[in-house]
Amino acid sequence: MRRVYADLHIHIGRTSAGEPVKITAARDLTFENIARECATRKGIEVAGIVDCGSPAVMADIDRLVESGEMVELPGGGLRYRDTTTIILGCELETVEDDGGASHHVAYFLSL
Repeated sequence: MRRVYADLHIHIGRTSAGEPVKITAARDLTFENIARECATRKGIEVAGIVDCGSPAVMADIDRLVESGEMVELPGGGLRYRDTTTIILGCELETVEDDGGASHHVAYFLSL
């Protein structure tokens, strides 16, 4: 059995232009910085980034794919530096009638 190191719930703090995405996440957690950290320092082979529904984040992703920094995989996801697969996700929060909150994560094959 092969071990796979994964983190499937990573939040983006800011876009590459400095726009806030998830205010409670660190400012240097851009889509590109997350991919780089996973690939070069953390050893994470599969990363689920859950703020990919933001139009500004989508623009960052498009830029990385167009530049060749990331490659779309035929079965879904993006490949970064031949070491890390990025799964695009979106986290939704609902508030129930009694005031309780519920968080749901959805993953997508592509933008």
